[in-house]
Amino acid sequence: MKYFSLLILATLPMISCSGNDDAVAENILPAEKQVYTFEYKNYTVQGISAYKGPSGQKTAPSESYLSTYWSTYQEPAWKKISLDLKNNSLQLISGTSSDITYAVKIEKDSVFISENNEQTFAGIFNRNESSFTLKRSFRYVKKMPRDSNSALTISQKAVFGMTAYQDIFGNNVFSSPSEMTVNGDDILWSNIDYHYKNL
Repeated sequence: MKYFSLLILATLPMISCSGNDDAVAENILPAEKQVYTFEYKNYTVQGISAYKGPSGQKTAPSESYLSTYWSTYQEPAWKKISLDLKNNSLQLISGTSSDITYAVKIEKDSVFISENNEQTFAGIFNRNESSFTLKRSFRYVKKMPRDSNSALTISQKAVFGMTAYQDIFGNNVFSSPSEMTVNGDDILWSNIDYHYKNL
């Protein structure tokens, strides 16, 4: 009886140890990837909006119309993108000296860059598909002279994010399309998604 009690006491630690080994093995998770490198694959035009004077008439041009204003829209300036989740940075890589690095903030799948002391929406990071969509927008505004004392005004730029009606009218040289009263007044904007896949 004495030996039987000792045998039971000796086997108890072995039983509990084997159970602990299984629990520890189940809790080990693979390390999450911290740096993603994406390569450009293709683009999608999300929309083109155009208004022309002298009546401020809205038109619905085809994609080919966009190339008369923005000849390089089909190819992004950056062929690769590096997203570093550990250091919260986004590097846009062109392969030349014009590579740019931004501090980033990620909310769900939206990526915001710090630009001109503001948070600017730059794209969508899809962790499940290991892909990145860079959001770019082109804006063109031309206001013809109203009299001999006024000058021709032209603004043309490509920006991160998306452009909507309120970004052009009210915040620019025209408050509304009805102010486009001169032949030659011209407004165009377009939103383009550049799609990148993980290398």
